[in-house]
Amino acid sequence: MKLKINWEHKRVKHAIERMWLRGVSVKDVEEAIMKGKKALQRDTGLVQALFNRYSVVYHEKVYRKFNLRKVFPVTVKVH
Repeated sequence: MKLKINWEHKRVKHAIERMWLRGVSVKDVEEAIMKGKKALQRDTGLVQALFNRYSVVYHEKVYRKFNLRKVFPVTVKVH
């Protein structure tokens, strides 16, 4: 399934600021989403991908008809 990260969504500005402050690149975010351990936040419905020293919180939409996963990053956390 193909992964597409939408960097133009209204909530992504916060994620980009957090990435800049924490020294996390776009490639690091993609790697965390693809390879990280996933945890669902039940109260918000967001997904948290834990990877190495950081985690990425995002909203995900799956379009099976087009074989596409569309991801909307919300924030980046460092552990």
